[in-house]
Amino acid sequence: LAGVCMLTGVLPEAVFLPSLLYDKMLGIFKRPVVVTADINLNLVALTGLGLLSRLWRLTYPRAVVFDEVYYGQYISFYMKRIFFLDDSGPPLGHMLLALGGYLGGFDGNFLWNRIGAEYSSNVPVWSLRLLPALAGALSVPMAYQIVSELHFSHCAAMGAALLMLIENALITQSRLMLLESLLIFFNLLAVLSYLKFFNSQRYSPFSLRWWLWLMLTGVACSCSVG
Repeated sequence: LAGVCMLTGVLPEAVFLPSLLYDKMLGIFKRPVVVTADINLNLVALTGLGLLSRLWRLTYPRAVVFDEVYYGQYISFYMKRIFFLDDSGPPLGHMLLALGGYLGGFDGNFLWNRIGAEYSSNVPVWSLRLLPALAGALSVPMAYQIVSELHFSHCAAMGAALLMLIENALITQSRLMLLESLLIFFNLLAVLSYLKFFNSQRYSPFSLRWWLWLMLTGVACSCSVG
């Protein structure tokens, strides 16, 4: 083999490399592929409870509540492709609410004229309230992770998450077509991402994890401002 390599001008490594790759691939098929993962059951339980508390009977009440009378008008404008100027703030939150209407097949035909008006059958109430509810539900496990990233005890992290879970104002805001739960979600995501990035900076700078949390911090801050 050495003589063949000398005559052909091919390095021995180039000859053995394909055979080594073949043996390695063959070894993968000979052994079962096993994936191990660490699952934090506390996070799973908090996420489940958050979803249950925010999504349970989400369509109740099936009537316009508080500031839904204003945000619903913007959603109707988006659905009907009507140009408008919104002087109440940046458009991202309204566009996310409109996304829920778009996914639910809302055509924008509803008169948003008073609080307490019953929704007609063409208004997908569950779909319109879904994104704020999901944002509110995911804020619960994020509170747990933020306190954990600050290196407080497990009990302190669970206490913070449980306070987020049972706080009546947060539950109410999350179950309606409002922007508060979306804003809180992006704020918490920005804080959590920065803490993850900061801890990665200490232990593994410029790693894939480091870049991921850095970029997510910027995206979350942009969404919070938007």
